[in-house]
Amino acid sequence: MRFTVTQADLMEALARVSPAVPTKSTLPILSNVLMQLDANTLKLVATDLEVSVVTEVEVQGDGNGSVSVPARKIGDIVRELDGLELTINVDEGNHLTIDAGEGQYQVPGIASQEFPNLPEIEGGTALHFPAEDLDRMIQRTTFAVSRDELRPALTGVFFQIRPNELRCVATDGHRLVRIIDQRFQAEGDAREMILPVKALEMIRRNLPEKGDVEVMLGANQIMVRLEHAVLYSRLIEGRYPHYESVIPQENKNRLIANTEAMTRAVKRAQIFANPINRQIVFHLSPEKVEISAEDVEYGGKGREAVEASYDGEDQSIGYNAAYVLDLLRQIDTDSVQLELGSPTHAGIMRPTEQRDGEDFLMLVMPVRLS
Repeated sequence: MRFTVTQADLMEALARVSPAVPTKSTLPILSNVLMQLDANTLKLVATDLEVSVVTEVEVQGDGNGSVSVPARKIGDIVRELDGLELTINVDEGNHLTIDAGEGQYQVPGIASQEFPNLPEIEGGTALHFPAEDLDRMIQRTTFAVSRDELRPALTGVFFQIRPNELRCVATDGHRLVRIIDQRFQAEGDAREMILPVKALEMIRRNLPEKGDVEVMLGANQIMVRLEHAVLYSRLIEGRYPHYESVIPQENKNRLIANTEAMTRAVKRAQIFANPINRQIVFHLSPEKVEISAEDVEYGGKGREAVEASYDGEDQSIGYNAAYVLDLLRQIDTDSVQLELGSPTHAGIMRPTEQRDGEDFLMLVMPVRLS
């Protein structure tokens, strides 16, 4: 197995698959990237057994073959050979040798037969997602998933696929995001799936700027055809919580404020918040909202008024500053709207104007005032 390829092309291909390589694994083979040469096409594969990604790069090949090599080592050396043409040879002992310029570098490999096979999706349902809309949904949900492995269903984004609607939901129990695309069209029965964050982040990294993305949905696997890669992911098993029941329907207190002004005020207030609970307090009155924080244990406090329109009862509500900032970063309108209940009920945050055919809301739980 022997081929010639530019450093830039090989580096780009490695960058597409390397995020699937686990940082830690009890199986050494998973730390490798599989290389398969067929004529003038080099296929690269990486997997952690949950998420797999495949990409191809055109080369000048001489003899077919395959080998798996350590992803980190091959990536490190190819990165440092910037601008050079690489001639790569694999011998019968699975040693990969790179000739570049005046240098020669050898990377020990493992026989390709030991590398896991790609999943097979039989009898799957074909779906098509506009790339721009899918990018938007992934960006606006993945930040809110749980990191608690004891609640696996919450560690992914919940997709509800209906003939005339697509819903994406994420929550970690402290905040919740729900985005509905009412322009989405799909054939067949309604389907539901929970996709892991790692797969979604890799999908987003490889999305084309325009056009549709083809998705094949199987019983417990999904395959996504991207512009320069094919991604396979196992779906997260389990039942997603009934999220609609936690979204308040009667939050009658409404606050509208400038998004940037609110963001800057929360950032300044959190400097004085307790580092453990990061509590800030919204003091709400008709013409303004005051945002304050005080660290009783270590000392220091801050208070700032933000001009706002508030229709509701005067009250003070505590929130985790980090959660509020995460939500504010998703608001792409000049003003933000908060729908509030009592100091012990969840608050809802929305943009003041929704995109055509979209319904986007975020929920954040309050913190008991200390």
